[in-house]
Amino acid sequence: MIKTFISAAVLLSLPVAAYAGERTFTRDGVTYVYTSEQRGETTVLSGKALPNGSAYTLTVRGRKVTGHVGGTPVSFSIAKPLVKKVETAQR
Repeated sequence: MIKTFISAAVLLSLPVAAYAGERTFTRDGVTYVYTSEQRGETTVLSGKALPNGSAYTLTVRGRKVTGHVGGTPVSFSIAKPLVKKVETAQR
């Protein structure tokens, strides 16, 4: 029993490995894993919060954010609009 508890504690203390294209950040002890997709003037963020695995999808238009987190609707404003990806030409 103690071995199982220690193994679980070690596993939970490891950093989250992100798949290609996924990004992560940690705030207040919760790790967020997400992908972003640009759709015209809108950015869609989809991911999950760990360790509980709550899924979320947020749509960002300018300074307005709407979406669902763990099935609950959310809506809020952000201080600055998101920066779009900068595409550079390759030679």
